[in-house]
Amino acid sequence: MLNVIKFLSIFVYTISIFFFDWPFIAAFPVINITAMILCRVSPPAAARYILSFLPFVFLAAVFNLILGFVQDAIYLTVRLILICNITQCYKKVVSTGDLCKVIEGFSKPLKVFNIDGKDVSLMVSISLAFIPVLRRDFDQIKMALRAKGMKINAQNFKYMIKPFFVGILSRTNEISQAIRAKGYQ
Repeated sequence: MLNVIKFLSIFVYTISIFFFDWPFIAAFPVINITAMILCRVSPPAAARYILSFLPFVFLAAVFNLILGFVQDAIYLTVRLILICNITQCYKKVVSTGDLCKVIEGFSKPLKVFNIDGKDVSLMVSISLAFIPVLRRDFDQIKMALRAKGMKINAQNFKYMIKPFFVGILSRTNEISQAIRAKGYQ
């Protein structure tokens, strides 16, 4: 039950970040700092975690800037950084298994549509376990291209994407075969 409360509180908090504007949004950093203290997340660890997501945050901001929405770009950047930070705090206090149990519980009403909650839970756990593997593969591809003397830029991005997606498809096939071999339907 405690994990359900944690999940719902993070869900409501994340949604509320997008519904409030200035000056109310100024309260959210205080909440994030309090959560960091309670979850024992050090500021350097929080900074490293946020830095890993900054390219995606800035990409979203650039789209808003291109469309001419400067104020929206700033708001979106602040909101996404707050969400990255609170997600790190949530990740620190809830294990993947606990999260999957919560999602399985929330998926029970989907039985009406003939969707099993355990299937949804399995997909979430595989997805969460897959993220570090994909990050490692992407870093290996970057290092291999650098070793060959290639610069990592937009023109050479196609040399990174092709092996990355081939790796994703091959890992997906391996996972599918392993699940079938274990008799999971």
